[in-house]
Amino acid sequence: MIGVALILAAILTSLLASSSLRLGSLVSTLLVAYLAFVANLGLVTLVLSPFREVTQGGLAVAEAALLLASISAWLWRNRPGLPLAAAKVAARSIASSPLTLFYLLAVLVALAYELFLGLTVPPNNWDSLTYHLAKVAAWAHHGGIYWIPNAPTGRLNEFQPLAEQQNLFLFAATHRDVLYALPQFLAELAILLAVYGSARRLGFEVRAAACSAFLLATFPLIALEASTAQNDLVVASLPAAAVCLLLGGPDIETVVAGVAVGMSVGAKLTAVLVFPALVWLTLARGRRAFVLATLGTVAGFVAVGGWGFVLNVMHTGHVLGYGDGRTEHTTSPGYPRSLVTALSILYETMDLSALWHLLIHLLFALGVVAALLVAAYVLLRRRSGLRSALVTGGAVAIPFVSPVLVMAGGAILAFLTRRLGTPVRGTGGAYGELNNSASEDSAAFGPIGGVVLLAAPVFVAAGYFARRIDVRQLMLACVLPVFLILLSLETQFNSWLPRFLVLPVVMTAPLLAWLFRDRLVMTAFIAVSVLILGLVVTRDITKPLESPFGHPWQISWSQALIDDGQPLAAAALVELDRAVPQNACVGAVFNGDSPAYLVYGRDFHRDLVYLRVQGVDQAAKDAHLGYVVVSTNRQQQPAVRELRAAGWTTRRLGVYWTLAEAPAGTAESCA
Repeated sequence: MIGVALILAAILTSLLASSSLRLGSLVSTLLVAYLAFVANLGLVTLVLSPFREVTQGGLAVAEAALLLASISAWLWRNRPGLPLAAAKVAARSIASSPLTLFYLLAVLVALAYELFLGLTVPPNNWDSLTYHLAKVAAWAHHGGIYWIPNAPTGRLNEFQPLAEQQNLFLFAATHRDVLYALPQFLAELAILLAVYGSARRLGFEVRAAACSAFLLATFPLIALEASTAQNDLVVASLPAAAVCLLLGGPDIETVVAGVAVGMSVGAKLTAVLVFPALVWLTLARGRRAFVLATLGTVAGFVAVGGWGFVLNVMHTGHVLGYGDGRTEHTTSPGYPRSLVTALSILYETMDLSALWHLLIHLLFALGVVAALLVAAYVLLRRRSGLRSALVTGGAVAIPFVSPVLVMAGGAILAFLTRRLGTPVRGTGGAYGELNNSASEDSAAFGPIGGVVLLAAPVFVAAGYFARRIDVRQLMLACVLPVFLILLSLETQFNSWLPRFLVLPVVMTAPLLAWLFRDRLVMTAFIAVSVLILGLVVTRDITKPLESPFGHPWQISWSQALIDDGQPLAAAALVELDRAVPQNACVGAVFNGDSPAYLVYGRDFHRDLVYLRVQGVDQAAKDAHLGYVVVSTNRQQQPAVRELRAAGWTTRRLGVYWTLAEAPAGTAESCA
């Protein structure tokens, strides 16, 4: 109950602070409240960490003070309420359209299911187990953010921490990890709200704007990441909110947009790759807006976003740290290397998530039939010209034939990379097949996303030069190609790069409203996207609706690992739980890819102390450790030999780890 009260206090503080600004838009008010919530959790965990007071007691004091301040501001501003008038009109507009209402209900069902999965399925995502949640658990035991000694990978210390700071708050408040996916889920909601608000401010009517957000929610990578402890949605939510606030509204919204931008680099370094687009968008509003946004950016960076860099400088002497997990993928621009990287990233976005060949062919046939029927209908019943009939029929066919278009695009990209001497490597290996699994590790934006997102820059640029589209839409259309170019110039290709594209995709998503201006086209996109969304969320590899172990909310942690294709980790977890008490303090000599969070146990009851390979026996004795877990990699094996020579009893935990148990009576307590 204390944890729930602390979370509710943070939410109420954010809502009161946002309401006190008296913004005229409910969308802006809620986005500012979300930003205030993220800033609250980030700032509180930062301030309390030097005192090791990121505990229930410390959080209670901090949240009480912030709540009192927000109540005072709210009262001083004469108790403003939420601006609901325009929202009620928009809600009536959506409710009056059966198609839009159906789309809304379908997305709400999917969102509810994503939240339910995040609350009931144990964390089994590999990155979460190796460093996202592993460092949160270490912080929680320490009482705050700190530089973890002897960390087996720089990702535990050097990567920007804002997304994990939210989990630290939730872990410390509740003493449980059941809310591990909540930051990502809330970020998805904020993204969808920002996309709707941005589309409205670009001039689209309510239904088209709403459907642009709903279509984004059906993209596989967006839906799949919402129930994980990744950070891609968190980092994307901040610039997405900034775009919405920059597209209109009073000066205070411009300042808050800048704050969101400043905070975004505290979540992931790739946020800087969208800065050119944000600067362009701000300059389009004039010098005053640019100055205000810049001041907000500096404030957001200094208050919340920059402290990960400070820790890096303090402990490594470098702003970005030593670079483990980053430098091995960093490169300098060059031809054809950079071009191959860009083409390979595009190949990875040619995504057939959860579709199979028979369904792809069936959809294609339906698309051809639908296109012919719609073209005939437009020509005969609407009495439009042949050109209009063909355009409408072609637009209706797009969602149905998008899987085939994606397959053709993948073949072209594979051909180009072969000609450049570096064959593309997809999920199937060299010249590999396109992804058709529902996995956040390999999925992208689905066949519809793969087609419309790549077509958007061309369509918008043509409309702009024909003077039918304003410059703000051109700016958003350029975000994805500019991001892709900048990313390709500074990094080597790896199969996880499509995750980074979540950031520019959500900034481009308001332009999807163009697809929903015609009722027939809207019907086609809704039908196919809802089908794909249903297949993706129920066939999620990490949390399938049906598995040999039952429904995802019924399975154990080891079974969840098996569902994610990690039977070796599952076996190690079972053996670990049999051999090591739940409240033990455990030493670890790990390589960088060890799923360290498994050692902490559910709700991180165990404490974990990282040790070096050399001198492990004395270090374990100094820390009064009764158990040491050692990776079975060759580099860590000297530690096993040293422990055996010192009288420790060893046994294998599956194939991942060796467990060393101290001689009887030598381990007193965890230091």
